[in-house]
Amino acid sequence: MRDCDLTSRDVAKLSSTTELMEKEWAPCRYNCPVHADVRTYIELAAQGRWLESIDVIRENLPFATVCGRICHHPCETNCRRNEVDAAVAIREVKRFVAEKVATDATITVPEKQDKAKVAIIGAGPSGMSAALELAKLGYQPTIFEKFPIAGGIPATAIPKYRMPREVIKIDTDWILAHGIELKTGVEIGRNKTINEILADGFEAVLIATGLPSSRTLPIPGADNPRVYGVMDFLTVLAFDEKIDIGKNVVVIGGGNVACDAARSAVRLGASGVKMMCLENEEEIPAWEWEVREAEEEGVEVVYRRGPVEIKTDSGKIVSMTAHKVTRVFDEDKRFSPEYDDSDVIDIKCDTIIFAIGQMADTQFIEGSDLKLDERGRVEFNPATQQTNVENIFACGEIVTPPGSVVEACANGQRTAQALDMFLSGQPIEFGDDIPVSIDKISSECAEKVIKVDRTKVPTDEPAERKTVFAEFEHNLDKEAAACEARRCMNCGSGAEVVIDKCAACLTCLRVCPFDIPVVSDVARIDSALCQACGMCIAECPANAIIARGRDKDILKTETKDAEYVAFICGHKATTTTWQEKAGVDGVTEFYLPSMARLSAADLLKAFENGAKAVAVVALDENSERYPQATQRIAKRVEQTRQMLAEVGIDAGNLKMLQVAGNGESIAEALKQFVDDCNKVAS
Repeated sequence: MRDCDLTSRDVAKLSSTTELMEKEWAPCRYNCPVHADVRTYIELAAQGRWLESIDVIRENLPFATVCGRICHHPCETNCRRNEVDAAVAIREVKRFVAEKVATDATITVPEKQDKAKVAIIGAGPSGMSAALELAKLGYQPTIFEKFPIAGGIPATAIPKYRMPREVIKIDTDWILAHGIELKTGVEIGRNKTINEILADGFEAVLIATGLPSSRTLPIPGADNPRVYGVMDFLTVLAFDEKIDIGKNVVVIGGGNVACDAARSAVRLGASGVKMMCLENEEEIPAWEWEVREAEEEGVEVVYRRGPVEIKTDSGKIVSMTAHKVTRVFDEDKRFSPEYDDSDVIDIKCDTIIFAIGQMADTQFIEGSDLKLDERGRVEFNPATQQTNVENIFACGEIVTPPGSVVEACANGQRTAQALDMFLSGQPIEFGDDIPVSIDKISSECAEKVIKVDRTKVPTDEPAERKTVFAEFEHNLDKEAAACEARRCMNCGSGAEVVIDKCAACLTCLRVCPFDIPVVSDVARIDSALCQACGMCIAECPANAIIARGRDKDILKTETKDAEYVAFICGHKATTTTWQEKAGVDGVTEFYLPSMARLSAADLLKAFENGAKAVAVVALDENSERYPQATQRIAKRVEQTRQMLAEVGIDAGNLKMLQVAGNGESIAEALKQFVDDCNKVAS
């Protein structure tokens, strides 16, 4: 891990922004619960800049490796590439980056952590995210956890075929390295009370215990020892303990946790596993891919049935009686199931697992002044995250509806902000204003975007994976991860017109391959339509157009003091530099999402900064991402050569290397460039 003072964090090469960029976000970032800067970390990954990418990910998402495995990825659901072909596999790219370099992610802490001591009860995603934010602000967080490990539900209940324990440890170790103390095996309310914690010098307490207990139903036979609550069942498996399970298992419930239980029962050797739920195929709350993968592994889903009685014979379960569900929700979409008792079936089984919801374990209130609400959860004010005791706060599923890991992280971060305001003597007021989201891409524009198939993730076949608890969905390799990242359309990082410079000359409209600019008194470019190719930026004669997502001077400043400069299409970047692949040295490589945004001024600035020779490594028309890009940059190179000749510089020092899309051709072209430069120098 790389240590870094909080004030000196710098991933400016691609996250450097203008004020314009913050007017609106791409939908991927807007819909992410922690508002991770998806576009930036994906663009960095596209160039194989893994360390910079993980730092951008970790800036907002402490549980990066966990979310790389199990996040429900609302970023992908809202990816604008869905309108073109298929969403960028953001979660899979994040997983690769996180698992490749997460242990090297920068540790950002202040020089002193001498503010108040804060106790956090629960080492799950919400509590640990809050602890991390407090540590960065200079507080001294201590986490009390009843289990022997940190990580919460991902560590103690999510099956290992989905979440290997070593993956969780990458995240928890990185978080704890920020000056956070973890005390495991301490159950608050039993081993220690909240009042005792406060008496030990802690100025505030944060409750983040989640929902570790299972809901059951008081139906006949539910007290049989072969009837399990799902959280008990999964926790036993998480700690590799043995559990008595038969051959015919019925899991009651239709959520993701029910899928986990059913698929785990299959892996334990049950020959017949059914998942019985109140809902139909459209209403079932589990993610579509969870249900599909469960069915692939042999789980039978029984829809629209509710449990009535667990029948036993000589103390052993023999069947589950279930009646037909006629509706689950009322006219106002509220949960209000109704049944047809004339339609009853018996499902043969010997084991029952209730997975109908989770509930709080409120033992931690013992000896404190905390109150519970009518739901049996901690009474709290969602506007301030405070309980009825002003210096005791709560976050995560102990007070919010059940959700995902990334949602828990977001709530923990919010609560850390509230704690900071409270402990600083300020009123707790959240500034929840965030940039708006840009619209979906129009069908007319989507048709013009070059289609690229989504990279498939290697996955074991159902017959193979259902026999073991080993992970079955494998990681991308580095080339596949970079290739998939290059499918990102850089939404929201396109062109912005500086109105007072625009001469309404129509150049932008003439060069745009997507027909985006609208010119009346001045040019205007709709950010929801702009595809960030940069052609108008490079061609505008008045320099009246700038890039939203990139500092307008970045191309000019980064070539300083470079002897040889190669501008290379970022869509063909690799995890090692091209000069290393070519077996040469002395070249400063600079990658662009599109060569089309490289202007004559950028090329001239490289020479002004001291470059002896400059290469523009462009792809052929069939490999380039944007229409017309290659022919545009070829024309620009020729114009720049003429300018060089006019000021007495050999135009041959600027070379256009047009190559095929394969990597070997780029390496060969770069080697030839260096050889030519060395011959001239000698």
